[in-house]
Amino acid sequence: MERRKFVQLAAVGTGATLAGLKWLRAADAPAAVSTAATAPKGAPVALPISIAALATRDLDAMFDDMRSRAGVNVLFPFIYSHEPHRGGLPEKGFHGGNFAMPHLQYYHETPLTLTDMRAPEFGDVDVLAHVIPVAQKHGIRVFCFLLEDNVRPPLVPNWQALYEIDHHGRRADRHPGGPCYNNPHYQNFGLGLVEDYARSYAIGGIMWGSERQSGLLNALGLSQSPHQDPGRATCFCEFCAKRGRARGIDVERARAGFGAVEKFLLASRAGERPRDGYFTAFWRILLDHPEVLAWANLWVTSRHEFQASIYRRVKSVNPSLLVGWHAWHNMSFSPFQRAEESFAEMTAYSDFLRPAIYNNVAGTRFLSFVEGAQHGVFGDLTPEAILELLCQQQNYPHEARFDQLAAAGLSTDYVERETRRAVDDVAGSATQIWPGVDVDVPLVPGMTPLTPEAVGRAVTAAFRGQAQGIILSRNYVEMRPENLSGAGEALRRLGVI
Repeated sequence: MERRKFVQLAAVGTGATLAGLKWLRAADAPAAVSTAATAPKGAPVALPISIAALATRDLDAMFDDMRSRAGVNVLFPFIYSHEPHRGGLPEKGFHGGNFAMPHLQYYHETPLTLTDMRAPEFGDVDVLAHVIPVAQKHGIRVFCFLLEDNVRPPLVPNWQALYEIDHHGRRADRHPGGPCYNNPHYQNFGLGLVEDYARSYAIGGIMWGSERQSGLLNALGLSQSPHQDPGRATCFCEFCAKRGRARGIDVERARAGFGAVEKFLLASRAGERPRDGYFTAFWRILLDHPEVLAWANLWVTSRHEFQASIYRRVKSVNPSLLVGWHAWHNMSFSPFQRAEESFAEMTAYSDFLRPAIYNNVAGTRFLSFVEGAQHGVFGDLTPEAILELLCQQQNYPHEARFDQLAAAGLSTDYVERETRRAVDDVAGSATQIWPGVDVDVPLVPGMTPLTPEAVGRAVTAAFRGQAQGIILSRNYVEMRPENLSGAGEALRRLGVI
């Protein structure tokens, strides 16, 4: 590595350890400790699916297809969603909500009414009641997949009262904000929802997901949405303020600190380089406003406490139901968010974890993350150097160069490493790892379409990483039949099906 590049990388110092300062080239980095791919026969083979397919298609034919192609034995319908693509319907006029039937005795002290909660798109069809008996006949367990909505504002007026408030006092209505974990009305709704599913339907379990991170990381643009408003950092609602004060945090100092972060990001995006460099300027903000980190920790802790309460509520109804969590793909690119999501700590309230490991689309997503990072904390570096730094930090030694990454995606080595990392994190616990593996996650221009062989290699890599199950992702209706068959061929070779 030439000296200029070495100095440029080393100057950042973010998360560097003495060992990390070796800055090994990819060619010199150690390979993953690879083992033979093994998996127990009958391990979970799961498929998420949008609701329109379940409400309108011939279920017997569709379940026969899933079983014959890939041995699917677990189904994850997006049973509560305000996002059109999870409903499987056009965006215009989409309402969404609960595609099963809300039983109001489980919902207390929440502003949401039956009309607010119930998805009207398929009339009186209760999709869970419609699907579960047919799925059981085909040997498929049904799990409720609740992926928290924060991409678009739901067409539900009463939802607004559940959403976060930014440090300017504005109500959030979409990403990067979302419902507030400290808002008792949202807590009551979420706990009522999972209790309703657990008591009212013969489900196998629940998977809940939140593609969100702390307000500090959102303000810094450290996600795959690099142009989001840094002033929309959350949450400063009355409930979060109360919890913050109980922890001894000066709420107004925290608010001022987020204002300083916003000013830093806006100046960075305008090309105004700080005199001492971007990273030094950012670090100085943290030294001047340590309340910012305390507030970020409050957000992260609040989410984990909410997850634990979901787990306890479901288990109080039926201890045999499995409860697990979808982990956002952003963790693959962000050492900051990875620090927020400790799988080891989550084992106390997790039967399984599903890290999203979508290797084919990961290239463009990684580059989007790099774009956001360069306009802030990593502004001292070129995009190429940022990518190299992040690969070192995330332990990805064998990935494509910057100019090739969009087309190449990330490798099957990445799939194995991320699976093994998750398995190692939960070692010694009963928590299982069911990674989400890319099967035709939608492409953008410049990306390479998957082949059955490529899908099979990714599936095999997940089990080389010691996965105990697998979730073929992200949606059955998006998958080309031949690629789902490619997953099935790999699973047959592994002896899973």
